[in-house]
Amino acid sequence: MTGKKTIQSSARVAGKNGFSLITDDTFRELYAALLKCRMLDERLRTSTSYEQWAGREAASAGVVTCLRPGDSVALTPCGLLAGYLLKNAIAHGHNAAIAPAAQLAPAIADASRHGFEGLGNISVMFAKASEAGRLRDTFASTATQCLPVLYVLDGSAPFVKMYGTVPVIRVDSCDAVAVYRVAHESIARARDGGGPTIIECVAWDANGEPQDPLKKLEQYLAGKRLFKQNWKQDLQKKYEVLLNESMMRLKSEVIKK
Repeated sequence: MTGKKTIQSSARVAGKNGFSLITDDTFRELYAALLKCRMLDERLRTSTSYEQWAGREAASAGVVTCLRPGDSVALTPCGLLAGYLLKNAIAHGHNAAIAPAAQLAPAIADASRHGFEGLGNISVMFAKASEAGRLRDTFASTATQCLPVLYVLDGSAPFVKMYGTVPVIRVDSCDAVAVYRVAHESIARARDGGGPTIIECVAWDANGEPQDPLKKLEQYLAGKRLFKQNWKQDLQKKYEVLLNESMMRLKSEVIKK
């Protein structure tokens, strides 16, 4: 792992810093992840233990599309969708979705292990912005140790440019492409020894109404001639089978207990 990089800016605005181009394959991967999030979200909304927060779909899809084998996601309630995408096992994610405080130590332990191994892997933690005050010491500690961590917060708290020395990037929670871009940049920085970053996902309403992240991405891809309705239908059929199998495994485990 290379040495610590100098933070060039305390905060950035998504889409204004000359981000690298996204390949067509990555756009398709991002859309597939977002569609899977939507289908899983619709199934879990009736669960009392499921955390519904603005940006859960776009943030989960955008971040996980940037991850690679060996990276880890803390299975906090806010991280359930991302945990499913990474693990591809709803039963594992749902049973492990406990309070962030209980997952904090394992998440930091993962980050410490990644830093020690020096293989460029990172740890991701999703949490509510209201918990940022309680996490301040953790932010400071991971920054001091220059640990490879990405924190993803729902942006319900007043925006701050920095938490200590940890940069904060605020991004539209309805824009999966914007999330991907800032996550990709932040993760690349963490892999290269630059330490943690915080992404705050905020709902930027259009004409007073929240945008649908899936429809927004479909329109964006249609403009690039990358979206077709029959492709979406094929993905839906594929993921419907996978989700049914996962739900059956979950029910089976509950019955055994």
